[in-house]
Amino acid sequence: MRRALAALLVTVVAVVLLARFQTEPPTTLNPKAPIGPVKTPRAFSTPAPMRTGQGARSFLGPALTTPFSAIQVRGFFTGRRLTGIETVLLSGDGPHTEALNARAEPILRETALKAGNAHVDVVSGATSTSKIWLESLQGAIDKARRAT
Repeated sequence: MRRALAALLVTVVAVVLLARFQTEPPTTLNPKAPIGPVKTPRAFSTPAPMRTGQGARSFLGPALTTPFSAIQVRGFFTGRRLTGIETVLLSGDGPHTEALNARAEPILRETALKAGNAHVDVVSGATSTSKIWLESLQGAIDKARRAT
């Protein structure tokens, strides 16, 4: 009988404590909400190429946005050949998007450098990021071709 009373008392205390436990609903970001206007530093919008030495030049692609991210890419060229890529703007509207962007960016950079152009596959799980990253790179490539 004492064991039954002890078990009942422990059960009642546990139920009361669980009933009083307060939680907050998880916060989520609205995927339909735009991230708003992206302010880029003046240097990002400079249309003139930068000279980098050894005959290499760099051209900045356009700053582009999706509902989740803002991205801008700079391409480095020796003649008409793509020799380097730098992501100068990569932002997301939350931790999930930022994690996807951080995972996709090095993959995109590596595959685009190997291909020597922006005609590469998108990264699975980061389709929007991949598309605008590649579009910005293509803009830099187009500027380099017009300049040579």
